[in-house]
Amino acid sequence: MGLFHVASKFKISQGIAGGVVAAVLNAGTLISAIGAVTVVMSGGIDAILEVGWTAFVATVKEQAAKRGTAGAVAW
Repeated sequence: MGLFHVASKFKISQGIAGGVVAAVLNAGTLISAIGAVTVVMSGGIDAILEVGWTAFVATVKEQAAKRGTAGAVAW
């Protein structure tokens, strides 16, 4: 799942999607969960629940490892 896909599915901007990536990469699991949920509270929570939080975090971290933080945001 690409970040543009995530952003469009969450109905959030790419900037907010970048905030989700930053929250996932820079915090522990609980803190990243709270941060990401706060970022997407405007209706994007359904997408996280649909794919599962653990899978979402793993995907973001995998993309960041492959592409770097900026690449993960663009992804």
